Amino acid sequence: MGGWPSKATPASSASGWSSLLPELSDLILRSLPSLADRVRFASVCRHWRHAVKHYSLQAASLPRALPWLNFRSGRFRSLPDGELHSFRFRKYTLCFGCFDNWLLFEEAGCRPSRRYYLQNPLITGATKRLPGYCMEPVHLNPDGSHGTSSSSRSTEFYISKVIMCSRDLVVAKLNYQHRPDAVVCCRPGMSSTWLTGLCNGNWYHDMAFYEGKLYTVTVEGDLFVNEVSNGTGTEEPRVSRMEQLIQGTPNSATRCYLVISRTSKLLLVRWIIPQDSTQEMTMKVLEADLKMSRWLEVESLGDQVLFISSYCSKAVTASSHGGYLQGNQIYFLDDGLVHWFLGPCGNRQACGVFHMSSNTIHPISLGEEHLSTQSKASWFFP
Repeated sequence: MGGWPSKATPASSASGWSSLLPELSDLILRSLPSLADRVRFASVCRHWRHAVKHYSLQAASLPRALPWLNFRSGRFRSLPDGELHSFRFRKYTLCFGCFDNWLLFEEAGCRPSRRYYLQNPLITGATKRLPGYCMEPVHLNPDGSHGTSSSSRSTEFYISKVIMCSRDLVVAKLNYQHRPDAVVCCRPGMSSTWLTGLCNGNWYHDMAFYEGKLYTVTVEGDLFVNEVSNGTGTEEPRVSRMEQLIQGTPNSATRCYLVISRTSKLLLVRWIIPQDSTQEMTMKVLEADLKMSRWLEVESLGDQVLFISSYCSKAVTASSHGGYLQGNQIYFLDDGLVHWFLGPCGNRQACGVFHMSSNTIHPISLGEEHLSTQSKASWFFP
């Protein structure tokens, strides 16, 4: 099912590699930013396989492999070499995006309910069914109190993002019957219906699970915290409370992304695309000051690199990835939600690397090739 080839290693060659000092094999493993290369490393000999297993038990000590570009067709390309990996999707399914290393699918033609599920293509049988029905969201009153709830449920909803908070809790940002966004939750494989979510009339651009709470943000920078109860026994999880923490200000951002930094800060990335095609795109990074209810501008990311896309965004440490990454950069991908509503793209770039120090954009390097500036994809973190 995987996309990388496995090559047999002659016994004499494997024996020679196994005699390599553990310190050297450790250095080799830590210098491999690609998951496929790490798998090949483990196949060389028993001693090297043991080294990989040792790190798998202490995940924090080995830098996470660099992400892949998910083109939603079963085709992936890995950083830094651009190696192609292919996975066979089920017939009549559509891949809408991903969270971390889980892909979000919808099965076509499965009425009366919608059939969504999450699948990890790297693990055989790793599938989590999601509810096909959704309860009508409860609309909040201007004073923050809950409006009248309804027991009706519908299949007329669209999931725009999912987050797996834990093995037994999945939250989703969805659009219910073409109304403003609502945040809902479920127990994957157990709940038949997304339970009643809260709706305050806003269209959210992104959401993130941060320090045990769920945060949502609008394009203006309005930040809301959503408290999610896990549920105990027969009680289902639900969004129990919503509160606005930061009031944003009108700005020229076209798209916003929430990212958890490597120093455990909640960041907001604003992707600014001027309507005037002669002006350059730019990005701004802000940090949430939750105590003072405000956004603080971040001038430099230091040794951090941000990978942002509509479905999944992450921060990584540049210096721990074998020299491929440089700090203070943002790798961005547009999966079709940003540029195309502006009309013809012209010189607009749908993906690239934004350098914060110089305010310039360069193509994403895939080995000897560069990704087309009009490619549409999202990040997948194996």
